[in-house]
Amino acid sequence: MWTRRSKHQGLYRVAKGLARRFPPLRWLYPGMRVKRYAALAGLGAGLLAYGLARFLPPPPPEPWAWGAALLGLLLLVGGVRAMNRSMLSAFTEPEEVPERVYVRRRLEQGPKVVAFGGGTGLSRVLRGLKEHTANTTAIVAVTDDGGSTGRLRLAYGLPAVGDLVDCLGALSERPALSHLLDHRFDRGEMAGHTFGNLLLVTLNQAAGGFAEAILEANAILNLRGQVLPATPEAVRLGARFQDGSEAVGEVAIRARRGRIREVFLVPEPEEVMAEALAAIRRAHLLVLGPGSLYTSILPSFLPGPLREALAQAPAPLAYVVNLMTEPGETDGYTAYDHYKAIAYHLGRRPEVVLVHTAPIPEGVLRRYAEEERFPVPFDPRPFAVDGVRVITGDFREEGPLAQHDPAKLVRALLGLV
Repeated sequence: MWTRRSKHQGLYRVAKGLARRFPPLRWLYPGMRVKRYAALAGLGAGLLAYGLARFLPPPPPEPWAWGAALLGLLLLVGGVRAMNRSMLSAFTEPEEVPERVYVRRRLEQGPKVVAFGGGTGLSRVLRGLKEHTANTTAIVAVTDDGGSTGRLRLAYGLPAVGDLVDCLGALSERPALSHLLDHRFDRGEMAGHTFGNLLLVTLNQAAGGFAEAILEANAILNLRGQVLPATPEAVRLGARFQDGSEAVGEVAIRARRGRIREVFLVPEPEEVMAEALAAIRRAHLLVLGPGSLYTSILPSFLPGPLREALAQAPAPLAYVVNLMTEPGETDGYTAYDHYKAIAYHLGRRPEVVLVHTAPIPEGVLRRYAEEERFPVPFDPRPFAVDGVRVITGDFREEGPLAQHDPAKLVRALLGLV
C-alpha cells in the first residue's frame, strides 16, 4: 500500500538524485519545511510586483491594486520569516538568534589577547576575557605530572592534559560543557580521571597526534577563542636550585622545597604550534598569569620559539602577580621577586605588573597560613627604579578563597589595550 512514509522516501530518493547533479537542489529534500515557505514568499513577491505594476503609466491604478500589493508584501515578509525560522530551528531557538548574533559579532570585534599559564589562575582570566572578546588565545603549560594527568602521561606518553581541559571549559560558550569536562569518575579503572582528560586522550588516538587533537577539541567545544599547548610534545619540567642541585618533574620540584634559580624543559621541545606563534604576532595584549610561578607560568613560554616570539612581539606584556605565595616554590617571594624571575627566563621585562594590594580577610589568611601560604609582599620602589608600570588595587574575588576575580582582573587588563 502507498503510505505517506513511502511517498516521502520516494520523493527523497528523487530529490537526492537531482541534488547529486545540482547541489543547490538539496533544498528540495522533502520534510525540510523550506519549500512551502519559499513558494509562499515567491507568491508574495509576484503579487507585490503585479500590484505595483498597476500604478505605472499608461493605465491608471485600479482600485484593487493597493490590496494586491499589500497582500503580496505580507506574503513575502511572512514567507521569508517562516523560512528563516524553519531553518534556524534545526540549530537553536529562533528567538535567541538576534541576541546570539549580536553577542558574537560584538565579541569578534574585541581585542586580540594571548594569555599564558596553566591551572586555575589562567582559566579564571579566560572566563573574564570571553565576556569581552572572542579573540583570546590561551597558551597552556603541559608539564604537570601529578594526579590523573600524571597517570595518563605515563600510560600514553602525552603532554599534560589537565590544565588544557580547564582552559577549554573556561572559554566554552556553554557552562554545562565546563561542568561535563570537569566530571571526575569515582570508581573502577577510571577512578580519579576527569571526562575532559579522557576526551583529549581519545581525540589524540583518533586524530593521530596531539596538535591535531587539540584543534579538534577547539572545534568541537565551539570556544570564544582558542586553547593551545605550549608544545604538543611530552616534555617535563626541570629545576636547578641555588645550591646547584637539580630535580625533574613538578611533583619532585615541589617536594624539594629549595630556592629555585631557574627552570627548563626536559627534553628541549622541537615543536610549537604555528597557531600559537601567529597569535603572538597579531596580539594587542600579552598576559602572563596569575598562577604558580615556576610550575605554571614559566613553563608556558619556555619553548624556544615561543620565547623568541614573545621577546619580539610589539604588544604590551602584562604580568599578574599571585595573591599568595606557593609552598615549596615561592616561599618568601615578594612581588618584585616574581617579576624578576619572569624577566630572567623570558629575556624581556613585562611593561605592566598587576598587584593585589587590598586587605585580605583574617579568616582567609588563617586558612592559607595552615598551608604555609602567605600574601605576596609588595614594595613599589624597586619597580620604580626599573621603570615598570604597576597597577595596584583590589583584584580578589569575594569569598573564602584568595583568588583573582575574573571581572575585576580583566577590566584592568583590557584598560591597557
